[in-house]
Amino acid sequence: TDIRMPRMDGLALFRRCRERHPELPVILITAFGKIEDAVEAMRAGAFDYISKPFDEAELLRVVGNAVATSEVVDREGASAPAEEWFGMVGGSPAWLDVRKVIEKAAASPFSVLITGETGTGKELVARAIHRISGRRDGPFLKINGAAIPPTLWEAEMFGYEKGAFTGAVQSKPGRFELADGGTFFLDEVGEVPLAAQGKLLRVLEDGEFERVGGVKTLTADVRLICASNRDLKRDTSLGRFREDLYYRVSGIPIHLPPLRDRREDLVPLAEFFLARTCRELGVGRKSLSPGTAEALDRYPWPGNIRELENAVGRAVALSDDDSLTPADLCLGLAEPEGVLSPTDVEGERFHESVREHKRSVIRRAIAKAGGSKSRAAELLGLSPTYLSRLLRVLGVEGKGNGA
Repeated sequence: TDIRMPRMDGLALFRRCRERHPELPVILITAFGKIEDAVEAMRAGAFDYISKPFDEAELLRVVGNAVATSEVVDREGASAPAEEWFGMVGGSPAWLDVRKVIEKAAASPFSVLITGETGTGKELVARAIHRISGRRDGPFLKINGAAIPPTLWEAEMFGYEKGAFTGAVQSKPGRFELADGGTFFLDEVGEVPLAAQGKLLRVLEDGEFERVGGVKTLTADVRLICASNRDLKRDTSLGRFREDLYYRVSGIPIHLPPLRDRREDLVPLAEFFLARTCRELGVGRKSLSPGTAEALDRYPWPGNIRELENAVGRAVALSDDDSLTPADLCLGLAEPEGVLSPTDVEGERFHESVREHKRSVIRRAIAKAGGSKSRAAELLGLSPTYLSRLLRVLGVEGKGNGA
């Protein structure tokens, strides 16, 4: 539905549809680009919105997603187990507070700094800000600052000219050029080399930069969203991060709470990942057993939402039953094996039971992967290196090839 129409506007029509057909996905179309209308509609349950003029590919993508969601509802006889908002799920006070800040940040032009532990969903938040901002029709680029060697950081960010250094056989635009008119998500901003922080500050303040080996000043209109799991304020006091850059990137701070502080969201998140994984793998509908919710609540979730997603995905891939139990989730599989005191008899029995369960899960994964350790690691949500270490520590004979 279009938002501006005679007699009844699109928002009123949307509300009428929600009353009569709550399962029907509604897509709003607007030529006015009003963030307020989009946020109001998404908050009320609209499936998505697009701005005019839109290209055919964008329309087909959004409609295709809506049709796929509708088919899942028809097939299962019920809607998805939890409300999804740009790939994020939750109704806890902690999450709703974050969501309010996301909406306000999207409506502003300021830089955003997302902080929180690993696995709390920083990239999803960055994408949500982009999608409901005035830059949603522009590009969204992302890069992890820790993944770039310090010597190549400036070339990667600002581009380089032919012959600027050994191997520069042709000119190449940098990330800021490619993100012009859109949003640039810089994860692990605390890893930016100190020598390059001045140039980053300049492009944020003036929108100007030069390619490595170039003399022409280029411009880029980019909204920067940064993320870090480090204490950047402390890094400024230690001289590891420029104070002026810190205040520039942290225009609007958003702190993501760890999953242990969002206990009310554990079951909705697990059910969301469960439904999505079943759909992606093309398996029948599965559910959580009655005792699973209690097990989810007891576990501390050091890996946060990413760990929960991996645990549910692993359980769906390996379980042949329609109901997932706490044992299927194998919580703590990726945790290192601790060292116990020889006198701790009861503790030894408990930990040996845990180790035996880990052995069982790993054996099932290797069998399901046809003996491929790398495929088994993928099923388990582990790196191949860490799986090899677990095989040695747990005394599991990893029969099969490594491919």
